[in-house]
Amino acid sequence: MPINYFKLAFKKVRENDDSIYKGFGFKHLSDATNFYVHVNNQSFTGKTTLCQQISEAVILGSDILKRISTKDQKIIDDVLYDTEEDRQIVLVSKLDNEFKKLYKIEADSIRMTFDSVTPRLAYYDKNGVILSEAMVHGHLFMYFIGQLMYDYVFYDDIKEDVIKFISDSNAQTFVHLCEDFYQRHKFDESDESIYGDIDLREFYTYASLGDKLAIIKANDLEQKKVKLVKINKFKFDHDLDLIPVLGKEFIIPDNLRAVANAIVSGDSLATLFYGPAGTGKTMSCKIIARDTNLPILATINCTENLDEFVLGKYIPLDGKIVFMESQVTKAIREGGAVVFEEINMSKPQYLAFLNSLLDDNGFVRLDNGEKVERHKDFRFFATMNYGYYGTRELNQALYNRFNVICELERLPDEAIERMLITRVPECKDYVANLLKVYHQIQKKIMKEELDIVISPRNLEAWAKMAKYEGYIKAADKTILPICKADKVLENTIMSIIKLYKW
Repeated sequence: MPINYFKLAFKKVRENDDSIYKGFGFKHLSDATNFYVHVNNQSFTGKTTLCQQISEAVILGSDILKRISTKDQKIIDDVLYDTEEDRQIVLVSKLDNEFKKLYKIEADSIRMTFDSVTPRLAYYDKNGVILSEAMVHGHLFMYFIGQLMYDYVFYDDIKEDVIKFISDSNAQTFVHLCEDFYQRHKFDESDESIYGDIDLREFYTYASLGDKLAIIKANDLEQKKVKLVKINKFKFDHDLDLIPVLGKEFIIPDNLRAVANAIVSGDSLATLFYGPAGTGKTMSCKIIARDTNLPILATINCTENLDEFVLGKYIPLDGKIVFMESQVTKAIREGGAVVFEEINMSKPQYLAFLNSLLDDNGFVRLDNGEKVERHKDFRFFATMNYGYYGTRELNQALYNRFNVICELERLPDEAIERMLITRVPECKDYVANLLKVYHQIQKKIMKEELDIVISPRNLEAWAKMAKYEGYIKAADKTILPICKADKVLENTIMSIIKLYKW
């Protein structure tokens, strides 16, 4: 019968000892909510609760991975591999005395394998003879160590958490890793027995885990290197007044500089930005257009303006009915960019023309029968949110036509602070408080899964209005409206605001 070991771990605790090994003073079932709550936390209380088995696996597993990365052969013998069954085995040997005493294990080595995604384990004495399952009953944490090692190799988010914990083993990074690890596997079910003999003759040496970790580490270091890419320019001779003009506070992020060059060269004809509200999706389109001298001929809000006449329509003119092209069609014909905001809120039938437009030999056919071939300097931008009311899955055929798809994280505090001080210099002394309120409201929205959004634009409006009546009164007109007339929520947010000196 399959068992969910991750949920079972919350019921397992060492006899007469509920402390978590090297766990910063935490106990079994400690509430660590003040450190971190995962966005997918579905507990009744919505809190982060630590348990002994998983927490100790995180600590010991991270320690093992750290020693592997330095190739300490006293700890790790080798990684073996079976290509046919796609299994990896980690042989952990020469357990230190502290570990043996703590967990009451009389074993010389522990072998762990991964069969697909399921770890298995077995304990052996110094002669390589397997110890009975009864002798190691209750040591479920070794299962979690195996799973943690697997996740480290194959999942970037867990790998990043482990690296942070190894680099700075504080309570916050510890809780973050435990919670993310649990949330990834909380629905996993495995066979009733995870214990069984592991015959090394089935495997052959593939590569040491130390070598794998060294490659991963080198790739991470290379990725973090700052490479200042020079941005290339378009050479337009028309509609130059439609190239965005933005304030000096808007600086292109380093990760979009290469995207900008791909757009100029034509390697990215269609670019999609997605992420939650307030991350600067549309602004990213404008910044790229500004820095590449690309005029934006049309910005379409798909929640309001996208209809069957997106390419143009017949209108009466001088007593005649004539076909009037839209700015979208002008961009297709003559070159330039268009931006479709919240593209996944539009009706699919109004986007059908994009399939032919974004093909290799792009064109559109107008209602008057004319075929308009795509100009070589036409560029298409789109933005969208996932999971908001009114959104839908983007048609897969259209989704596949985007050459570059960028997820935008929430704007960093430095960017928001720079924007606020540049646009509203009077708020300089209050920026820290504005950001604290912003993050507390965001945390409440995430924790309670509220259908509301707060963005840096709200903060800007709040700071501007505060010039005339102070921050408390200005919040009534700029921040509380996000609550959509929910009086209880309004009172809660106002109580947060009143915690700070304005």
